Amino acid sequence: MQSRQAFKAVHSGPLLHRCLLPSFAPRMLQLPHAMRIHQMSAPSYSRVRICSYKDVEHLYHLLQAFIQNPARANIVTEVVIDTSDWRQAECPPSYKDEVEERTGYEELADPPEVRLQRYAGRLDLENKTSAQVIKSLDRKRREYALRIQKESEFASALIILLFSLCENISTLYLAEYLYQQPILDYLLRGNYGQMRNPPLQKLKNVRFINSVWTDERVYGTIEILQYLQLVHRLPALETVTMDAIQSYQADRTFFIPGTGNMKKMEITHCDIPGDFLALMISIPKALEEFKLSIGGLWSTDSGQPFVRPFHIGQALYAHRKSLRLLDIDLDMVVQDTSDLSWDTKDEENEKENESDWLVKYQYDQHGRDRIALDKDFGIKPERSDSKEYGRTIGSLHDFPHLTHLSISIITLLGSRDEWQTPNRLLKPAPFRLIDGLPRSLEYLCIYGYGRGNNADVDEQIDELLARKDEKLSRLKVIKGVDEHIPSFRDIYGDGDEPGEDELYVRESLDLGWKLACKPGEMVKVE
Repeated sequence: MQSRQAFKAVHSGPLLHRCLLPSFAPRMLQLPHAMRIHQMSAPSYSRVRICSYKDVEHLYHLLQAFIQNPARANIVTEVVIDTSDWRQAECPPSYKDEVEERTGYEELADPPEVRLQRYAGRLDLENKTSAQVIKSLDRKRREYALRIQKESEFASALIILLFSLCENISTLYLAEYLYQQPILDYLLRGNYGQMRNPPLQKLKNVRFINSVWTDERVYGTIEILQYLQLVHRLPALETVTMDAIQSYQADRTFFIPGTGNMKKMEITHCDIPGDFLALMISIPKALEEFKLSIGGLWSTDSGQPFVRPFHIGQALYAHRKSLRLLDIDLDMVVQDTSDLSWDTKDEENEKENESDWLVKYQYDQHGRDRIALDKDFGIKPERSDSKEYGRTIGSLHDFPHLTHLSISIITLLGSRDEWQTPNRLLKPAPFRLIDGLPRSLEYLCIYGYGRGNNADVDEQIDELLARKDEKLSRLKVIKGVDEHIPSFRDIYGDGDEPGEDELYVRESLDLGWKLACKPGEMVKVE
């Protein structure tokens, strides 16, 4: 834990551990004829990345080429936006700010220009000389911040033009710290069809990603519901994916259910509480595939999210007639021997008791006019008020089209009493396993089961194997019974967070500029 404590001390602020180093390449003036030659000879790209200011300069010239030849804009199918380098522009230093005298690890998280100014203030100089040195450094810092702000505004303008010109964008990657209001407003209006030619009408896949500067040992932090509101109504939307993301201190906690067009959601290796997950699951009109796993990295508060299996079970019930595939592992967070907060009615009472000012604030954040539009656009989800969940995700017997199920054993059958050897279930599940699976099931994978570890579970597994041909005639593949397939609890441990040598290693994504064709080559555009 020593490395974890040192990590927290150094990263007491936002987990961005590199100073802002934009490349301010000069924009050379060119004659119109020379400019046309440059633009027409520029390569074409199927993936565009906007991360550094070098990317912004590259995009600037590419957009000029699109204006000269609009067909080239249709080659772009993927866009990656990571504005973490621009965050200084959102909060330029106040002229009333004073550099605080601090000691300890927290100073290491400050930008280098602030640390340099603080160092100058500690030199043994005459008062007049010291004041002059600090004033000159402060002036330079503020000029630099203003310059960054102007570049950020320029980059935001280019991103808006990119979305407007490129009609074939099918995949969008959005990283943390997307705070640029012009971009947010443009995407929001486009999502609600509040403009003549809304962008992203062919967008199929959206992925929320970590900033390139976020420490790989921790979850990235995204205002998830705000991001979802930028895309959820788009007509071609199919998939929303996020990995290694947390909802820490989320500002947005309200959404109109049954309004999203996405058919597939993947929320993996995340740190999100159960009630928030339930809200996310309620957004699509009809989910066909859903993948969820909790745990694997360090969270900001060094703890685990509060999740009960019924949070997920109740939310999934609204999609029971459309779901075909489920892949769920909650075992790292749902093994709980306490008797608190297992009643689904307690959750409803908490929602009813929310303060009026908080409800009004959430309505304002979502947008009162857009609440009305969402209600007209959405469908009312089904509820399962009479269904019993106990300590489980609930019976899946009434999911008539579910063919593929991968699920962790504690999520499926409930918490175990670990003081007994072998373990026993703390409370029996409100269904028998053989009766809790749908007749449509063709594939079953159980994470975290080991024969001999829990007598109650062994009994239910034996019953499943003995009666599956009678009750589940379509079930041809069962994994995780004869061989042990580890759950997240097996992989990352049963503590509040994994040890440093156990941490999840994120998938390496190639998100750079992707060349579609070289200058002079032809590319087919559909």
